[in-house]
Amino acid sequence: MSLSSLVCLALLVFASCSSEEANQRFSDPAATFQTYKHALEESDFDLLWECFSLSQKESSERQAWIDDWRQKTQNEIKSHLRREIAQEQIINKRIAYLLFDTSTLGDKRASPFFYFIHEPDGWKITSHLDTTFHQELEQAIESGEYKLPEF
Repeated sequence: MSLSSLVCLALLVFASCSSEEANQRFSDPAATFQTYKHALEESDFDLLWECFSLSQKESSERQAWIDDWRQKTQNEIKSHLRREIAQEQIINKRIAYLLFDTSTLGDKRASPFFYFIHEPDGWKITSHLDTTFHQELEQAIESGEYKLPEF
């Protein structure tokens, strides 16, 4: 095998591994949440940005959003890192949510939920206000894929 063939093969293997790693980071809501926490721990705001859905990104200017995260106090960051998943609920192939253990929330006003939408590159964090998430949830309820919990 020639040197150029070996180099090409090595590049293909590297690209495949990098792609697999990216896919693993967003393979399910819990994996995305772990990627989110890792990004916060490392102050990797580019990776943190990747954790959010297109609709979330469209509603913010990237640099302003990153600047907001950089200005958060260590206590604010730690409150995000303390969250522990109590339940992961994949509603269907398009939407899901994580329910956090309420004892791990830093503030009583903090939502115990993270909502997710599946995009081409994996599960991404979105808002309960995301119209696509709402439409998908309504369709899942209508089709019987999901039943709202009774309280």
